[in-house]
Parts: sequence; C-alpha cells; structure tokens
Amino acid sequence: MTDCTGTLASRYLEQYIQGTLSERESQKFEEHFFGCPSCLAQVEALQVVALKLGGQPRKMPKTPIPWPVRGSALAALAAMMIIGFLGFRVLYRPAGPSVAKVPSVSAPGSGNSLKSDAASLASSTMSRLADLTLPAFQPPNLRGQNGDPHFSAGMKAYNRLDCRSAVDILSQVPAQDDDSLAAQFYIGVCQMQLKELAAASSSLRNVDSAGDSPQQEAALYYLAQIALARNDSTTARHYLARTISLRGDFLVRARAELAGIPAGGALQ
Repeated sequence: MTDCTGTLASRYLEQYIQGTLSERESQKFEEHFFGCPSCLAQVEALQVVALKLGGQPRKMPKTPIPWPVRGSALAALAAMMIIGFLGFRVLYRPAGPSVAKVPSVSAPGSGNSLKSDAASLASSTMSRLADLTLPAFQPPNLRGQNGDPHFSAGMKAYNRLDCRSAVDILSQVPAQDDDSLAAQFYIGVCQMQLKELAAASSSLRNVDSAGDSPQQEAALYYLAQIALARNDSTTARHYLARTISLRGDFLVRARAELAGIPAGGALQ
C-alpha cells in the first residue's frame, strides 16, 4: 500500500515521457509507479486521452526499420504522448487518495456494455503499441570467412524481406556456430512477421535463455511486442521491464510502451 495521492506522477510524468529525467530519477519513478495505484491511474487516464487524440494506426514500412529506431520515429511517439499528457492535465483533477478513474457516460443497466467497451479500448491500445517491424541487419565490418554459409545466405533473404526463405535457411545454422544465437533471433522476428507468434516466442525465448549476448535485449523487446499483439498485458509488462533493466538501445521505446499499457488490459 502507499499513501501517495498522485503527487509524484504530477511532478515527474511529463519529464519521464520526454526523457529529460536523469537515469536515477527515472529508475526511482519506475519503482514507485509500479506500486502506486494513484500514479498508475494518472498514466491510465493519459493513455485514454492519447488514444483518442492520436492519429491513424501505424502502417508496416516497406523496408526494415534500423536498430536502434530512427530519431524521427521516437520524436513522433514522444509528441503523441505529450499531446495526450497535456489533454490529460486538463481533464484530470486529483480527488484524494482513492484511485482516479476516467469517467464515462452510459445508459442505466449497461454495466456489461461498459466492461466490453473498456476491454476493447485496452485491446486496441495494446495492438497500436505493438512494434512488429523487422529490425535492420548490418553485417559486421570485420567479418571473417569461417562463418557458416547458411547464415550469410539466410540474412540475404532477410534483407530482401523474404522471411519464409530466411527462416528455412537460418534454421540450418549449426548450434555450435558463432552466429547461432543471431540466427535464432532473426528466425524469431521473421516468424513474428509471418504471424507465427507461438513459434516466434519460442525462438526468442531461446535467445533470452542463453543469457548475456548482443541479441538478448532485442529478444526481450520483441517478446514484449508479441505479447502486445496478443493483448497479453501481464507478459508485455514483464518483458518491457526486463528490457528497461538492461539500459540498452531499446530503453526509450520500452519505457514509452510500458507507460502506454492500460492497467487491467485484456488478457488472453
């Protein structure tokens, strides 16, 4: 339990979304946010407003998005969150220590309809958050000639956006090869692109289970995206929190998405 009435969210949320808090302040706010119903309620309200004020659902690009993401994409996401925050500040007024709720108007006896509408809104929010775009592959500059040829051939298919061929070829990279984890990661994101979400989750969990590697953070991030696409908020929060804990290239994106998941979102 906490006696907080949302003061910390009022003070830090805008800076947190804009990424202007220090690492120490951001970490402290995250630790508070997850255990404080009042601050969590403010984030929920922000997301409802952001969803209503946001633009059209994002479309799949014709080419893979570079990893890490382009600065313009982050700026667009930040702009949407800030617009939502400003609208939220106008609509939200603290009302004591109880958890704030976004008011809604309905006809008498329509409780089931309200629950259905709330579940649909949560599902829509998470689907919009899901980033199912392929990360770009850039081969190392000093790559030797001793690597398994299946990896090079598979990544050529990947760069052509031929995910089916990429999965088939990369699956032939031996487990003992230096590129085996990278092959497993790109198999996973290709399966994600092909909407084979169960297989994609399995492939990316194998990468995560291998422990510290150049692919682990990205595997955690895309595991979260698969969970979002499945409307599984609990799993998405888990993997986004782990992504944030690694403080790597996906930190900003993971923070923005974690703040955007509605509490009590629809679960599969």
